[in-house]
Amino acid sequence: MMAITVAIADDHPVVVSLLVQLFQADPSFHVEHCCNEGSALIESLARVPTDIVIVDYSMSRGDRPVDGFALLRKLREVAPEAGRVLFTMQRNPTVFAAAMRLGVAAIVSKEDEVAELLRACRYIQDGGACYLSPTVRTIVDQAGTVLRDNAPPLTQKELDVVRLFVSGHSLADIAKQLGRSVSTVSTQKYTAMRKLRADTNVHLIRYAYENGLI
Repeated sequence: MMAITVAIADDHPVVVSLLVQLFQADPSFHVEHCCNEGSALIESLARVPTDIVIVDYSMSRGDRPVDGFALLRKLREVAPEAGRVLFTMQRNPTVFAAAMRLGVAAIVSKEDEVAELLRACRYIQDGGACYLSPTVRTIVDQAGTVLRDNAPPLTQKELDVVRLFVSGHSLADIAKQLGRSVSTVSTQKYTAMRKLRADTNVHLIRYAYENGLI
């Protein structure tokens, strides 16, 4: 039986070292990549894909740090077939929900036993799609958060407009970047807001941040 290949990324070297020891002690796993920066993880996976990717949510190392939702979006592009595990100190259920929408299959709190990572990886390899460690499960249950609801029914063109708009671009700038007319961009923004039930630009921006659209 082939070993399950794993990529590990955390901006604390001691954490990476401990996780490498954990997985190397289990013959059913093989550690393929160890990274302290999000950009290094992306580059490594582009060269050699793995079955599982374990990544921290907040990683500040590097000249141009890539972490949070930006990193999760890149992982979805670069390693779409990999099972993604978020290993984090985060306690925000909204972040958990957004991470799941971005393709994360398991969330493990750093407050839990490290063996939870092994359980999460095996769960994913067995076809599971929503593993929560005990601490994460408690946070989610207390908040009443739904992690796997339907994604916003936006078209790709509408998503492009929303992402650029909430990033601070004017409709004219967006039209120029996307090669569309200002009226078309305005219509797509309005349609997206209607679908998302966002009554104002503030509501649209808040929704985008809370749901990992940017």
